[in-house]
Amino acid sequence: MTDKEKLMLEIMGKISNADAPIVFKGAMVTRLILSEHNFDKISRTTRDTDAHWTDSPPTMAHLVNEINRSLGNLQERYVAQPVRDYKEKQSAGISIVDKATNSELFSMDISIKPVYDSRVYYHGDIGIKGVLPDEILADKLAVMSTNRLFQRMKDFVDVYALSHCVNIQTSRILDVFATKKMELQSFDAFINRITDMKHAYGKLRGVEGKPDFEVIYAYMKKFIGPFIGNTIVNNVWDSAAQVWFDDALQMP
Repeated sequence: MTDKEKLMLEIMGKISNADAPIVFKGAMVTRLILSEHNFDKISRTTRDTDAHWTDSPPTMAHLVNEINRSLGNLQERYVAQPVRDYKEKQSAGISIVDKATNSELFSMDISIKPVYDSRVYYHGDIGIKGVLPDEILADKLAVMSTNRLFQRMKDFVDVYALSHCVNIQTSRILDVFATKKMELQSFDAFINRITDMKHAYGKLRGVEGKPDFEVIYAYMKKFIGPFIGNTIVNNVWDSAAQVWFDDALQMP
C-alpha cells in the first residue's frame, strides 16, 4: 500500500467517524473487502477515492465545510477545496490539499445519490463507512454492459477479484438495480469486440497479479452470462467451479 493510499484511508476514516452523510465506494472500498476476505492474489493501486453524499443535495460550500469539519485535528495539515460542482450526471470534485505546500494530495469524487446499503469496514483500527459488495458489482456490471468498458478495464479486474471471495446472489444484484433504477445494456463490446478488450487490458497498469487476458475473459464470460441474455434467476456464484447454481438447491 502506498503512502497516498494510507493517507486516503486515514481521511476516509475521519469522515466516517464524524458521521458525515458520506458513504465511500470505488477502489479503496473494494480493497478493504478483498482484504477482509484475505484475497491477495490481485491488488491494484489508486490515486483518488469515490463516495456518495447520502443526504439531501447540499450547496458545494456546505459539502466542503462538512468534509473539513470531519477532518478534526487533521485540519492543521490538510484542507478540502472544491474543484468541480456537481450536476445531474456529474459528481462533485473535491481536492485534499497539503496546507504546507499547497499541493493536491488526492482527489475525491462525490456523487449526490443515495446508496443501496452500507456497512463499516476496517483497516486496522480505522473504520470506514462503505457500500456493500452487491452495489459495487451492480455498478461495475452496468459499466461493463456498455462501450465504457474499454476505459474502465479496472472494473473488469475488480469484478473478477470480488467474485472469488464474496457471496454473490443474482437476486441481490437485481435488487440493487431496481432500487437505484439502473439498467443493463447489451454487453455488445464484451461479446463482439474481444480484440479491442484485449488491447485495453494489456495497457492496464497498476495491477499486480493480473491474470492473462484469455484466462480472465473465459472466467468473466461465465460470470456475466446470466446478465447478458436476460436469463437471470435466483442463482449463487461458485467461483471454484465457475458456474452459477440454483439458490434453492443449497443445502440447509
